[in-house]
Amino acid sequence: MLLKWLLFSLCIMPAMFSNTRRKCPMECSCSIDDLNRYQAICTKGGLSSLSAIQLDVDVKVIIIRGPRNSITIGPALRQFMQLQELRITDCNLPAIGSESFWGLKYLRILDLSKNNITNITENNFRGQDNLHELDLSKNKILRMASSTFRHLTDLRRLNLGDNSIVELVQRNFFMLSRLKYLDLSGNPLQDLQPDVFRDVSELKVLKCRNCQLKKINPQLYNLLPLLTELDMGRNEFKFLDKDEFRDVKRLTKVLLDGNQLSVVVDQLFRMQKSLNHLDLSYNRLAKVPNDSFLQLTNLTFLDLSYNKLVRLEPQSVRSLSNLRSLNISGNVLMDLKDMHETFELIPDLTHLAIADMGQLPVGLLKPFRQLRYLNISGNSLDNMALQVIDPCRQLEFLDLSRNQLYGINADTALRIQGIRNVRLDNNPLICDECHMGKLINVVRQLQWKWDTYPICFLPKNLRGAEIINLDIGGLHTCLDYISDEEQNAASTSYNFLEHGGLNTLAILGGIIFVLLAVIILSLVACFSKNRARYYTREDHLNGSESKCLEKNLEATTITTLGNGSSPTTTTTLTLATSPAEATAATATTPTATTMATLATNTSTTNGHIQSTANGSTPSHAASGGGKEINFTFPIDDRVCTIDELVLPPAPPPPAVAQVHPHPSMGRLMYSASHSPNNSMSNCATALAAASAAATVIPTGAPSPMLPMVSGAAEAVVVVLPPPAQPSATQQQQQMGSLASLREVQQQLVHLSSTLEPLVSVN
Repeated sequence: MLLKWLLFSLCIMPAMFSNTRRKCPMECSCSIDDLNRYQAICTKGGLSSLSAIQLDVDVKVIIIRGPRNSITIGPALRQFMQLQELRITDCNLPAIGSESFWGLKYLRILDLSKNNITNITENNFRGQDNLHELDLSKNKILRMASSTFRHLTDLRRLNLGDNSIVELVQRNFFMLSRLKYLDLSGNPLQDLQPDVFRDVSELKVLKCRNCQLKKINPQLYNLLPLLTELDMGRNEFKFLDKDEFRDVKRLTKVLLDGNQLSVVVDQLFRMQKSLNHLDLSYNRLAKVPNDSFLQLTNLTFLDLSYNKLVRLEPQSVRSLSNLRSLNISGNVLMDLKDMHETFELIPDLTHLAIADMGQLPVGLLKPFRQLRYLNISGNSLDNMALQVIDPCRQLEFLDLSRNQLYGINADTALRIQGIRNVRLDNNPLICDECHMGKLINVVRQLQWKWDTYPICFLPKNLRGAEIINLDIGGLHTCLDYISDEEQNAASTSYNFLEHGGLNTLAILGGIIFVLLAVIILSLVACFSKNRARYYTREDHLNGSESKCLEKNLEATTITTLGNGSSPTTTTTLTLATSPAEATAATATTPTATTMATLATNTSTTNGHIQSTANGSTPSHAASGGGKEINFTFPIDDRVCTIDELVLPPAPPPPAVAQVHPHPSMGRLMYSASHSPNNSMSNCATALAAASAAATVIPTGAPSPMLPMVSGAAEAVVVVLPPPAQPSATQQQQQMGSLASLREVQQQLVHLSSTLEPLVSVN
């Protein structure tokens, strides 16, 4: 016996001694895994490199994880010739490196997910013809050249999910003839060219989830005849043709959730007799035709939740004799009272979800004697409605969360005692003896643990406490059931989005937007009306008498101002409206009825350029006062707006005025004196001001004495004849005057077209 003990000690001591001498970096922990492989797990952070000095070269598993590690891949990894599994994840790794894994002939699993890799080339994987699994998901890869994976001839699984790949080119998967699993999910591909998959004819699992796909070329399925699992969820499919899956007859699992399908065409899956898992949730299905699932005799899982189904016809499930799991949650338009006949055709269900559907009629679950899993959350169930679960005597999981339960009575508590897992969260539970006392005792005696325990809502001193931590002796006897805003906030049984709340919000938002737009437009319109927008021919050249009466001006001074350091001009425009006073002021032209002089000159004051008559203060009428209108008139855009109207004192009149006669209708003339420095801007401003003043002045208005400045007349204003009682001769003259008025109007139109290129009107 002693000899055997000595021999045993001699055998195990070298192994024990060698284990004590194992090298392991201080940032890692080293041990033997379940497959009796020496492994180094580095998750503490701070690791920047690995070498044979730090770690034994016979290590077979290296796992480096965490952003606090700053390791880079390089030739140093070639020292670990026995390496079988290498995982470097979430380490901000920027690149793989050329031939970094050369010579690692035993490497089978390479995981470089959750890094910052942007580019991969065929040289990254040279020498890895024995690699089985490659995970490059959750990086920042944009594109891949042809033959990128040509050295991975024995690769079985490839994960490229959650990158930024926008396009797959031909021969991307060249030499991957043994590939069985391919995940392209989360890339904005938008399209899948069939020729890309010509080299992976043995593919069995294809995942293109959330790839912005709108349609699949059927030729792609023709190139993948061995496909058994297809995940096309969360794309943008609106319609699937009847022959969509004709060439993939071995499908066992199809995921089409999260698309925009409005109908499942008859016999869409007629060739998929082996299909056992079908997910059509979160689409827009309003109806399931009777023959949609006709050939799916082996189907065991069917998810139709969160669609727009009004009814699930009995004929549509009549051939689903092996169906075990059904989810119809969230179809808020469906009347569950009409589901009795449908449920009687599928009595062997073991999993049923009818959450977010509203009130459940009594006897709804009567056909399901073998039900193991039941989800009836979010249905606003109260304590009286819990009798709906009475027929289900073999439940193992019951979800009663997000309802309106304020307690569990003794009978229900005894039923719950036999269920391994129950969810009662988000209910307004009253933790006292009469409402929750029995359930508290039951939970304390259970031989298993629930995933989540019920949480008290009342009384307030126990709010948020789990019932497993309560002392039954310290509870109140029986509290009244209180319904208040806080209770409604605690219970989230009403699914707002699925019950049309989203549409209501959209409508209210649209109404508010329209009202705001109307208010803004009204304010803009009022503001525009209050600002006297000036046009060259709309208000002043139409010959309307009502518009003539709008301007009863005696003497007008128009001041144009610039903004900032841009040139500005002050223009003085004086109008005479009385024929008698105009004649007295100008004896040399007794036939004149009205006249105006416009004089411009420039001077600089505090950074602004002002213009006055002959460089002095603007002249005004000698009698009757004057009205001064200040136009904001930048030379850049020539837009005039009335900002201020004041009555300045009238200066003494000049002795001489120059008049240019016009036959029988009176006239207005202005002259401009131009500064040599800005003659062009003054000219344009003067022309614009003259056009602004080109309106007909009503007769009978008093006329002041007019100052004159020498210069050529450039604009004419027509004045109506005096308002005396016309005789027969005067009536004839008036008729002639009207004819002359029309002629002058035509001349004014011609004048406005001449001024238009010089004056820009917004």
